[in-house]
Amino acid sequence: SGSVYGIKKERRVTEKLELKPISLYNKTKMICERLILSYKKYFDVIIIRPATVCGYSPRMRFDLTVNALTMSALNNKIINVNGGGQIRPNVNIQDLVDVYLFFLNKKKIKYNVYNVGFENLSVLNIAKKVQNRIKSKIVVHKKNFDPRSYRLDSSRLLNEGFKPKKNIDYAVEE
Repeated sequence: SGSVYGIKKERRVTEKLELKPISLYNKTKMICERLILSYKKYFDVIIIRPATVCGYSPRMRFDLTVNALTMSALNNKIINVNGGGQIRPNVNIQDLVDVYLFFLNKKKIKYNVYNVGFENLSVLNIAKKVQNRIKSKIVVHKKNFDPRSYRLDSSRLLNEGFKPKKNIDYAVEE
């Protein structure tokens, strides 16, 4: 998970930055990565650090930013934004699946870690994108919000030849 970076101020959160997980979930992801990487001399290892996933899937998650804000707008005509200034990277589920296929079909695989996130937007700006598609009111709450804020730089993946096809607007439309 890209959330292993914790809270970062850097404009480019690359795979080389120090991991500073802030929750048990993030710490578990980091420990798993380290465990898997310890076996890289025995088999090919690719670590994928996905951004927050958005878009339609048969097993929808409505606790993830884009999906949650979209569902709130559809059901209530109100988009509740907690905080709003936190930056969240996003990846459409279809692009994430394509990343896995991209590496499975690659002839030559070498060890590496890859960020997978293509749109780094504030939660408030994501809400505005939803509001552009679904008539609704944005209500900002300034207390008790998840402080995680980070951007993912996916240049390493893009340099390997991967090209994303979907975005947040597509996810909201779905």
